[in-house]
Amino acid sequence: MDKGKIIGVLLGGSSSEREVSLRSGSALLSAYQRLGYQAVAIDTQSGRDLPAQLLQHKVDVVVIALHGPLGEDGTVQGLLEVMHIPYTGSGVAASAICMNKALSKRLFQAAGLATPAWEELRLRAGAPLDAGQRIHLREAWQGIPLFVKPSSAGSSVGIRRVEDVTELEAALQAAATAAAPDGEEADILLEQEIVGREITLGVLDGEPLPLIEIRPETGFFDYQNKYTPGRTRYLIPTESLTAAEIQKATATGLAAGRVLGCRGLHRIDMIVDQQGVAWVLEINTIPGQTETSLAPKAAAASGLSFEALAQRILAGATLDSCCAHK
Repeated sequence: MDKGKIIGVLLGGSSSEREVSLRSGSALLSAYQRLGYQAVAIDTQSGRDLPAQLLQHKVDVVVIALHGPLGEDGTVQGLLEVMHIPYTGSGVAASAICMNKALSKRLFQAAGLATPAWEELRLRAGAPLDAGQRIHLREAWQGIPLFVKPSSAGSSVGIRRVEDVTELEAALQAAATAAAPDGEEADILLEQEIVGREITLGVLDGEPLPLIEIRPETGFFDYQNKYTPGRTRYLIPTESLTAAEIQKATATGLAAGRVLGCRGLHRIDMIVDQQGVAWVLEINTIPGQTETSLAPKAAAASGLSFEALAQRILAGATLDSCCAHK
């Protein structure tokens, strides 16, 4: 990348993952400045002034460090396509699909990839379930441990583990509140728990990074365990998977990324059960770059410094449209 070009690092945003995005973006911004690039931070909290900020700073290429809705869901990517400004990460369609967990799972299933059983409900926080919904949920999920989470959010925001259907409505309300705190309707995913080893596969420009095994000290990999140093152990290489299981899980993760059309740096979250089957949970198209984030750990294990990873991310900036090379 020509160091005379101006790099705009998009960070912050207005989603529930704003604080994580600020940390990711600041880390990348510092890396580019250390490397001698002309990099500027652009906080997209308002959204409305983003085009004006890009023009004001005369941005030539954008590094997207946004997480969650209105940043990771194809909306910002679409704006940059219209403005003909190359950007990092997956394109419009892949970003939108990966942000929608239920749609992603339908495509995984259609491709023959294992993904946990699920259903999706549309709810408004504070609005009780009707009698029909309660009966259906009791019959469908009785005795099945599951996770309840917003269908279009990341960073484990709003997720709860439910062991009994009597806890289900409270979990649904918590997820709806996390997804739409302003009281709008939100899509909520109910997903069967798969017992096994939790792993994640980072993929950089189509090549797999080392698998990471995730072991929270207590509970599951929720927001606190994800972003509080010392709350989770990250094993590279994994300790509990055989060479054959690692090979199969890596192939499954790569296939999942191809099915959804991902590019650049992305991360596939999976559970490997006791039979060695890798169950695909979701794909993160803009992995975090904080001090506890998984993608930089995997890159480091492969021999890439954070600056080298940042440079690889930047080198992948492109457009989906026919104007990409003009």
